[in-house]
Amino acid sequence: MIKRYHLIKTMIQLMLIFGFSVHTFSQVNKRVVSESEGPKNGTLFIGGGGVHKGMNADMWKIFRQYAGNDTARLVIIPTSWGDNSLKYDTTFTVLKNEFKAYGFNDIEVIHTKDRDIANTQSFVKPLQKATAVWLSGGRQWRSADVYLDTKVHEELFNLLDRGGIIGGTSAGASIQGSFLARGNREEDGGFYIMGGQETGFGFISNIAIDQHHLVRNRQYDMFELLERKPEILGIGIDENTAILVKNNQFEVIGERYVAIYDGTFWSPYFNDIDTLERDEEKFYFLSNGCKYDLKKRQVIVNKYLSHEKLDSSKFIDYVGKYQLGEGRYWFDVFIKNDTLFLQRTMRDNVNQPIAVFPNGNDNFFDKGSTWWYHFQRNDKNQIIGMIRDENKLMNDRVLKFHKLDK
Repeated sequence: MIKRYHLIKTMIQLMLIFGFSVHTFSQVNKRVVSESEGPKNGTLFIGGGGVHKGMNADMWKIFRQYAGNDTARLVIIPTSWGDNSLKYDTTFTVLKNEFKAYGFNDIEVIHTKDRDIANTQSFVKPLQKATAVWLSGGRQWRSADVYLDTKVHEELFNLLDRGGIIGGTSAGASIQGSFLARGNREEDGGFYIMGGQETGFGFISNIAIDQHHLVRNRQYDMFELLERKPEILGIGIDENTAILVKNNQFEVIGERYVAIYDGTFWSPYFNDIDTLERDEEKFYFLSNGCKYDLKKRQVIVNKYLSHEKLDSSKFIDYVGKYQLGEGRYWFDVFIKNDTLFLQRTMRDNVNQPIAVFPNGNDNFFDKGSTWWYHFQRNDKNQIIGMIRDENKLMNDRVLKFHKLDK
């Protein structure tokens, strides 16, 4: 839990005592009720950056999967690069080869510093057939200055509308938000969270995305932004980590953490969400597999999910014993009081039964945790096993059980 108090608390109290109107007070209230929305179609891959593009093999696999795998048509936009990088790879051959190493074959690069060129039909032609776009790192304001409100910007939205994916790390992450965090143009080594160009591409509304978050000790910078822009949802993404955004939800993937600044505090230990006091400045972390609702501005935890109303007679197929491998670890599944229960036995330890609730075909969830249970059927429609996981994209902590009794 991370907390800081500012002098503004005392100032607000004095202003209230003397009957002054407190604009900041209403702004903080507004921050709690504001909403953010992602793309209605398509997917965003937003990474924190780092060496070697800040992504491990599994993260690249996910990006390529959403791009279309072997049929992917990728367009890279390296405009956020500095002049030295552009001079080093003037033909973008090195850049293309890097993406070929990740399994991409159909690759085009588009780049200009001229807004008039960015507004021509010939320049955006590669975008019109693309299934994926990659926005490079560097300085996000460079791309914003050239492409905002041009045909390039329009075609990026069109790509999302037809179900494509837009990805990027570092500067390529920040520019995907509506407010351009660290949008200053200064080249003197000073990096501030506000300044200069402040408008991003806006693939997600009411959001500011910071990157290289923990490794560069930026975790407190977001509070400065939120004091002036209280309607903004603040997200800080560390290196080798990303969020995968679909519609109004995202899932964390990668090795480190995503910091959330939404006026609440959440802990996985309690599976609960606490609203903060108006003068408290706290944030919390999400890790690989955690999910977040942008519109509701809250972590997606099972406690808050609604379940389907099913007659208990439909549960009979699931009843039985499910064992993990050949070891002494299994679940007994039974019906009690029109509810499906699972009781875990691990070696000689027998846990208390837990109630699970239906959500989709053969899928159940535990309201008291983040665990899900997916029953598997064979080609004869018979239940043959069960998978216990946390709905993660990568196969971490996924347990597969086979049914023992017929």
